Amino acid sequence: MTGFSRHENQNENLTCKVEIRSVNNRFIDINLRLPKSLAVLELPLKKMVKSRCARGSFDISIALGNNNTSEVDLEINANLSLANEYLKAFKKIQDNLGIKGEIDINTILGQRDIVKPELKKVEDSSEEIVMQTVKKTLDDLIRMREDEGNNLEKDIISQIDIIKKLGKSIATQQSISVQQFQDKLKEKIQALTNGIEIDPVRIAQESALLADRCDITEELVRLESHLEQFNILVASHDPQGRKLEFLTQEINREVNTMGSKTIDLEVSKAVIDMKSCLEKTREQLANIE
Repeated sequence: MTGFSRHENQNENLTCKVEIRSVNNRFIDINLRLPKSLAVLELPLKKMVKSRCARGSFDISIALGNNNTSEVDLEINANLSLANEYLKAFKKIQDNLGIKGEIDINTILGQRDIVKPELKKVEDSSEEIVMQTVKKTLDDLIRMREDEGNNLEKDIISQIDIIKKLGKSIATQQSISVQQFQDKLKEKIQALTNGIEIDPVRIAQESALLADRCDITEELVRLESHLEQFNILVASHDPQGRKLEFLTQEINREVNTMGSKTIDLEVSKAVIDMKSCLEKTREQLANIE
């Protein structure tokens, strides 16, 4: 979702400059800074961005200049609310620091953006050049986002591949560890009973019960299914960021369950490695549309 683009366009009478920045956001947020004379374009511009981007926080700055500007074409607007804030701040500084002196009009007018020249009216041709320039700038921004997305995709897929391999190694180790657990349990029971005859059927039942509690076959099956679905979503050309984030949570749930149920040290180590890969994946997905 991260990107930046700047573009300038002009016709016989007007020059339009557009700058767009985007960063990651769970939803879509569009902040427009444009001249007062272009206020009528706010909704069409937001609609244009939303039609092409599903997530992200966008800052769009638009400046429009007249190539043949005369005094008649401009009006000087005073930002009274900003001037009032400056005045309050200056008085507060005086009161707190005990500084004497008058705060006059020159002090206020010397501050940035107190007065600003703007075009009095916008012709239809100016709306056209603004929309064209924003579209061109948005095209460049989207290309940059796609390039970054391709790089992130490679890293995400590599992390998922590692998790897949770890899952297969866990499945192999699990079948061995369950049998080892049953054998050790039988040895301990025999040592504790010290010759006392114990019903072998009861021993088998208890062994099976404990082995079942430690069995993670279901978690491994669900994990494999989640990973396959993850790859399908990554390969899609539609915005899938939120779905991938949800699927990552489900994968993490299965991994945590395996970690809590396993009795094997090697499986525990593999679970830790899985969590590390998932954390890296989660960080990358925060910037995926």
